[in-house]
Amino acid sequence: MAPLADYVKLPELEVYGEWFKDFADLYREDGILQVTWKTKDMAMHHSGMSHRAIPQLVRILSMDWKNEIIIFTHLGDNWMIESDPDGWETYSELPTQRFQHQYFDDTNLIKNMVFDLDVPTIGAIPGPGFHWDSAFLSDLTLVSDDCVIEVPHAQGGLVPGDCMGLMFQHYLGTKRGNYYMMTTRQVTAQQMLDWGMVSEVCPKGHVVERAWEIARMWKKMSYENRCIMSNLAKRPLKKLLVEDMKLHTVSEQYASLLRVAAGELGDENSAQQDEKYISRVNDYRYATTDMQEAPDSETWVGMPARAAAWFKGVEEGKWENPFAKNDIPGAYKPYRPAPVEK
Repeated sequence: MAPLADYVKLPELEVYGEWFKDFADLYREDGILQVTWKTKDMAMHHSGMSHRAIPQLVRILSMDWKNEIIIFTHLGDNWMIESDPDGWETYSELPTQRFQHQYFDDTNLIKNMVFDLDVPTIGAIPGPGFHWDSAFLSDLTLVSDDCVIEVPHAQGGLVPGDCMGLMFQHYLGTKRGNYYMMTTRQVTAQQMLDWGMVSEVCPKGHVVERAWEIARMWKKMSYENRCIMSNLAKRPLKKLLVEDMKLHTVSEQYASLLRVAAGELGDENSAQQDEKYISRVNDYRYATTDMQEAPDSETWVGMPARAAAWFKGVEEGKWENPFAKNDIPGAYKPYRPAPVEK
């Protein structure tokens, strides 16, 4: 006898991989799925579209039982640094589009990583960058030895409420987390390890390789036990997000709209920096060590001018922008693990 109704047929990897091909390279081997964030065949460029695609994909991944362990990484030598200057039109449309982007997308990008995924996850960060949410919300987080991260919002005139500041408070402790959140000072890989924010620091170029080693190690456990283990790993973050996530996200949204209403949203010299202008500033912030130093009012106010001068020097050939390859189509290829000997 057959049941009255069969299981619902959900899309397979080949189908949803095509849906999200502009934002993620998906590669699965022996139940281990590697998600490599990107924008077409370049490093990921921050936009309203990529911001929405991340939580959409995570939700779909959670419904595919063939994804037994998930590794989140980024195309190239760094985490996300660049921004798509033309990718923010719908983000600025009031009221509905802006509401959907900020109220739903901002929240879903965080909560889907923790509440939707019931399998072990590893964040593998190949280098410096911002919007490191998916990697640091994973059960384990691995970073390269040259990685630096920050919560850059305040220096751009924004309230740091997209939960990166919340994670700083959680991982670094309230006072230290507040300091780095409120000063936008960068945290180095060794500091992240010493302060309990990451699981391992890996040699440059070997972060994703190490993630695969750990994933294959987990595969030695039974499927059921590693899923239960992952639930325990996620529990502290679940409790944190239930308590504070919406307060943080809505605080940033409200403060942002105040500046929009006041007509103070614009380039890096405005009271609030528009997302579309951040590539030049980010390249400078991660190419130099300036933001690893304790800031004062002079260095805080002068940062945009220093970034502009640095960028002009790059254009004149005085020094090299180490992140220039991020804008070159095909400059990087997604990592593929070496075959395992049977």
